[in-house]
Amino acid sequence: MYQHAIQQIKNAIFPIFYQSVQGANTQLGVSGTGFFIDNFGHFITAHHVMSEVPPQSTLLYFGNVPERVIPAVPILEIYSDPSRDIFLGKVETGALPPVKLSFEKPNIGKSVCLCGYPLAQITKNPNGSLHVGNVRQYWQPTFVIDKITANIGNRYYSGFMTQDISLNGMSGGPVFDLEGTVYGVDVAFLTREIPQKDRAPIAVHNGVVVENNTLVDVYQKVNIGGYY
Repeated sequence: MYQHAIQQIKNAIFPIFYQSVQGANTQLGVSGTGFFIDNFGHFITAHHVMSEVPPQSTLLYFGNVPERVIPAVPILEIYSDPSRDIFLGKVETGALPPVKLSFEKPNIGKSVCLCGYPLAQITKNPNGSLHVGNVRQYWQPTFVIDKITANIGNRYYSGFMTQDISLNGMSGGPVFDLEGTVYGVDVAFLTREIPQKDRAPIAVHNGVVVENNTLVDVYQKVNIGGYY
């Protein structure tokens, strides 16, 4: 169903690595996912992907892991909005092909797909290079179930909800349709409880997606992409 779209999107997404050095200890990990929006290295992710990392961390780009691994490149901050959980960054290297963005609001019931790099495991080889065999792209078909404006963890989200059980590492990934067109950024999940008589409530997990319309002023502020 999503084979064609995945072939397009898989070349535009990448894992965001962090490296935290504290004394003799070095910690490596993947905090989330980013995706390129132009041919000049600009990318979008969720702000918490960049901020909720161990202290004294450096954020790094290693390429389109696991397909293409390159030497570490620092990630530059171009614009961030913690209150709306938006981060626009740039890498000074040969960027991956950008995604195609849509600024239309997807209808309820529309089939979409989430993607990212959940549950990544990283180790170092004896020569100091990264072993990324367990850093894999993940694809999760779902659908739009409702519009949403909500405050979650002191962040304001405007977009839509998806039926989803979120996995750590999916945040910041693009949400796209069968044609590979991206409608927003996967940023959070919302858990709601449905009361049940004489039994424990049923927990319902929904993904929260920031629509591209929310990002228009971001593009305007930095004058990139021709998206406005």
